Amino acid sequence: MSRIDELEAEADRRRADFARSLRKVRRKLTPLGLADEALRQLDPRRQAVAAAGRSLRRNPLPVIPVLLGLSWLALDARRPRQAKAQRIRRKARSLIATQKKEVPR
Repeated sequence: MSRIDELEAEADRRRADFARSLRKVRRKLTPLGLADEALRQLDPRRQAVAAAGRSLRRNPLPVIPVLLGLSWLALDARRPRQAKAQRIRRKARSLIATQKKEVPR
């Protein structure tokens, strides 16, 4: 093999190594990858995560209200702001009207 062929093979190998390293870095820079790295820094042996998983498997019922609350929050965040503002105004008007009825003049 000539020197040029050896250099080309070396360049191809380094290019493949670089592409593999770039894929690893991209994976780590996703939100899930960053969260995973943060958890790994906090708990290197992942004992807390494993314990939480075991606890959830044994007691799944407490998770249901949490998931319902998160779902409700997500649905509420998707509503248009105008509808929320109108609903608040209606409630305020009804409160004012009931207070006026209760106050004797």
